[in-house]
Amino acid sequence: MRQLSGGGDDSGEAHRRLSKVREAELMEEALRTIQPRLISSVTRITRDYHLAQDITQETCIAVLQEFRRGTKFEKPVIVFATVVARNKLRDHWRKASSGERLYDEPPEHARQLGAGATVGLEYLELLESVKTAIANERQAAVWELTHVWGLKGVEIAELLEISSATVSRELAAAEAKARRCRDDDEPAPA
Repeated sequence: MRQLSGGGDDSGEAHRRLSKVREAELMEEALRTIQPRLISSVTRITRDYHLAQDITQETCIAVLQEFRRGTKFEKPVIVFATVVARNKLRDHWRKASSGERLYDEPPEHARQLGAGATVGLEYLELLESVKTAIANERQAAVWELTHVWGLKGVEIAELLEISSATVSRELAAAEAKARRCRDDDEPAPA
């Protein structure tokens, strides 16, 4: 082992420590970028800031666990986080709509399911009607990831494993179909 001019050494342990430090920096940076995006997307979907915080926190924990497992993200981390958040949100709504209780006795300060459960179902029904209007699964996925989840074209391309140009074309086609469907539903002016 040699001493380096910067005060470190060139042992294998020093390289491992540097990689751990670098890994921690990458984790922190990833969480700093995905957290605000997820909170805004989930809040827009659920209209419940506290639920959005819960889902985002669970998603961030899942991202941290993946980092700790040594997962090398080939796609942007926001892509992984969005998939996790979508699944957690759907699980939450499924549990709420089935009447499943997370605890035997909820704490006194706990939020009641009430109208929140119907908001989730309304969102899923609305999303399903948009997908039906678009009538193309990939175009509908691009539309949802853009307008609902706020992903950028490059991130959507990574997630769906298509080119950015294809994302642009699919989004344009989906928006045109949605506009046509909306225009057909509006009554003609008298």
